[in-house]
Amino acid sequence: MKNLLRIFTLAACGFAGMTFAGDFKSMVITGGDTQSLPHVANDQFMVIRNFTQNGVGTSRGFVSVVTHTAGPTNVLTAAILDPADTSPDSLEVINDIVIAGPANVTVTCGAGATDCFITYRKNSD
Repeated sequence: MKNLLRIFTLAACGFAGMTFAGDFKSMVITGGDTQSLPHVANDQFMVIRNFTQNGVGTSRGFVSVVTHTAGPTNVLTAAILDPADTSPDSLEVINDIVIAGPANVTVTCGAGATDCFITYRKNSD
């Protein structure tokens, strides 16, 4: 019975670790600001699931990636959420992207926007 309790405790701790590993993280970025996301190592990848911008502003937010072979490349632009425009035609598609490492990822919120919201997860392969 004592061994069964030990095995159950280890299994429960291992299951809890797997349950919470790889959760998505969210970040709010103020208009015109730039933030760096965690570095994506060689054996890792990052999934960006949601990138939206509140307010139209003067420019659209973007996600930029720098790899060891290429300079900064814009890989994703923010979907604009405009509360003033309620027509169904104004809805934009919210795209997601997978970034393979090694890479440095930065997020820039559009100038004049209220704020931007991004959801991402970094995993190892």
